[in-house]
This record gives sequence, structure tokens and C-alpha cells, in this order.
Amino acid sequence: MGLINEITKKTLFISVIDDDAIIRTILMRILKVMDFNHYELNLEAFENGLQFFESKRLAEKGDHFLILDGVMPVMDGIEILQKVKKIENRRIIHVLMLTGRKSETDIERALKLGADDYMTKPFSIKELQSRIERLIKGMK
Repeated sequence: MGLINEITKKTLFISVIDDDAIIRTILMRILKVMDFNHYELNLEAFENGLQFFESKRLAEKGDHFLILDGVMPVMDGIEILQKVKKIENRRIIHVLMLTGRKSETDIERALKLGADDYMTKPFSIKELQSRIERLIKGMK
């Protein structure tokens, strides 16, 4: 029965896009230990939006979950979000903003542009895990 479950899992492409190497490392470690029964996780980290788009990662067939830093020198999180949400015939793409931008205006803008959730730095690892779990479980 375990083999059948493995075969029927869908691939979920999770991309961490943050210019801070420490944050990328922390997020990748958190994600590697999380388990989603109905998804096989494919994790990758990028230091900026340009690197992410040049990788053609969104061309991968499957659902996508992006964790975006809001403040980066090369294409910030809002620019990435805008570009992702304009993609024609896009598959399921969920976005969690994880940023130092704390103003009500920044939060409102990101949510209006299509972010599924918004967390500010510094962040609680347990809260982040809970939010990621909630968003991914809702993708079924």
C-alpha cells in the first residue's frame, strides 16, 4: 500500500527566493523536514527574482509554492509577485511573502496583487511552519 501512495503523489515545486543566504538556509531546512502526504516536494532556493525566472522553474509541470522576500536588490518580492500573477494559463501558484516590510500599505498591496499570505521578519519558525502547512493543504 505504501508503494501505491508513493506513485500517486503529485510534485510540488517549492521555491525560496531571498537574497539572505542565512534565511534561505533556514527555510530550506524547515521545508526539508515537513511532510505533505499528497505531495512529493521539489525544493530549490534562489537569491533573487531574476535568477528564479532565468531558471525556467515555473515551466515545470506541477503545483508551485513560492516564498518571497519583499526586499531584494535585484527584482524584489512585489515585482516577482506581479510577474507570476500575469502568467497566462498558469498552474496552481501560491505565494507566501516573508519580508521585513511591515507597513500596512505594503501588506495590503501584496495581498491585492495575489499573495496568499504575508509574514514579517523576524519570524517564528513554528508560525511559519503552520502557515506553510495551511497554504499547501489548501492546494489539493
